Amino acid sequence: MNRSGQSLTRAIFSALLLLLPPAALSQGSATVAQANLNHLVDNAQTIVRGNVVSAIVEPHPQFANLPTVLVTISVSKVLKGQVGPTLTFRQFLMEGKGTTGPGEYHKSEELLLFLNPTSLYGLTSPVGLDQGRFRVLRDDQGNRFALNGRGNVGLFTDVPATSSSRGVTFSPQARAMLATTSGRVSLATLEQTVQALVAVHP
Repeated sequence: MNRSGQSLTRAIFSALLLLLPPAALSQGSATVAQANLNHLVDNAQTIVRGNVVSAIVEPHPQFANLPTVLVTISVSKVLKGQVGPTLTFRQFLMEGKGTTGPGEYHKSEELLLFLNPTSLYGLTSPVGLDQGRFRVLRDDQGNRFALNGRGNVGLFTDVPATSSSRGVTFSPQARAMLATTSGRVSLATLEQTVQALVAVHP
């Protein structure tokens, strides 16, 4: 990209910052605020689980110098929002991202996503970036687990205390999960907990 193209990209990106959700300001930011499960649920417009059908790196349709990844998900479960059998969203792609896959979305991979509201220019991202994107993992027995881009570190910090004040009741399995500080967790228990939180903050 020539110098004028780079300048235009920076100018467009600066303008788009004003239109993106606060948690989605920069996919390449060195520091993104810690987001616990309450924050993810409260700020997500859409929470879905499904498999990546495609992830295509392409310019923004209105801004040719703005790199994006267009992701299509085959939806298997909706935990928040109104979503059909497929979900397509466009995410800003920082320079240097996508070296291991388009924006770290890989075809056929199963994900649990907490997505911000879509901006005026059709862009969104997971709440807290890698904190709101969970890979679904399986062990040798076929049990499924969820792990976000930060290894679930801090995911449950203060969640039991703040949720109880809002009248949320957790199952014994959920309470045990909320006591952990990092590492993969049962997908079923996490989704059950998310649904309990969504019920008090739809």
